[in-house]
Amino acid sequence: MRDRMPPGVIVMETRTRAGAARTGAARVETAETAGVVAVAPVGPPSFGRVVAVATGMLMLELTLVLVGYALYGTTQDSSRGGGYGAALTLLPLSVPFLALFGGTGAAVLVAPTLMLAGSLERRFGRPGGAGGDGGHGGVAAPGWVVPAAVVVAAACALMAGVYRGFSPLAALVAWPAAVALIVPAALVARLSRRWLLRGIALWGTLAIAVAAALGGLALGSGVLEEYRPPAATRADVVGTWTDGRGGTLELAADGTATADGVLDPQGFAPLPGEAVETCTARGTWTFGAAADSRDQKVVTDLPDCRADVWEIGGEDGRIALHRWDVDGEEMATLTRER
Repeated sequence: MRDRMPPGVIVMETRTRAGAARTGAARVETAETAGVVAVAPVGPPSFGRVVAVATGMLMLELTLVLVGYALYGTTQDSSRGGGYGAALTLLPLSVPFLALFGGTGAAVLVAPTLMLAGSLERRFGRPGGAGGDGGHGGVAAPGWVVPAAVVVAAACALMAGVYRGFSPLAALVAWPAAVALIVPAALVARLSRRWLLRGIALWGTLAIAVAAALGGLALGSGVLEEYRPPAATRADVVGTWTDGRGGTLELAADGTATADGVLDPQGFAPLPGEAVETCTARGTWTFGAAADSRDQKVVTDLPDCRADVWEIGGEDGRIALHRWDVDGEEMATLTRER
């Protein structure tokens, strides 16, 4: 009977079958594609990836803190150095230490925070009933990251107070500071996006450059005033100076110097509560005048005393003598005895 059909009908039937075949193939292809998406979704990042991303974020945060500290220190008498620019040039030298602290913080602070956030989510559900990870395959909803960070930071502050001898005030200050470091790193580390580490490196470098430039602009425009020691004369430093711990240094007008139990630490600035060495001796002193007030010095020659160079600091009407350690930290400060 098919042979008796007009040729046009056969052609139409053939085309109809071919179209159906193509439609069916398209449906199969769509189903297979949909199946791939459904069967192989993007999973949560591994522990190693979490630590790596959190390390990068913590390095970025700590670098920004160093930039801010360099800017703040430039305005203070209690910080030594060649100025804001000189402090910024030292940032590359801190990269190994930033990587060490960042990696430790990622493993000890950020990873436990995400684990705790995941546990809270499984126990109580997502905050507000929404998809907390935004479809990025995060470890936990971001709404649980902050409370988890608060708990982890509190535990670390408590352990620091118990085992490291931190005072209650120091532990109380360290608690919110740790939370502020943990939260951004944890929120980014929970994501499973590709090129995340490369993005942190790129945008982090840009953020550091912008922060450093804004700091320089604030100093250059006068919004922040860079500290400069007061101009002093030899007569201004004649007298008796005390280190605040009972030690004194007497600088006589005839050029003789007498140290009586004055602080004489070696190498690095003493930690709070740490016992330090003192010096008792007699000798001489000279005043090193300079055109730049930052280069003024009092140089002592005291047998058995390590301290020999004291830099002028303080402010007009209340001069101080500073001694710095190898890291530029304040090792000892003398003020005029009243």
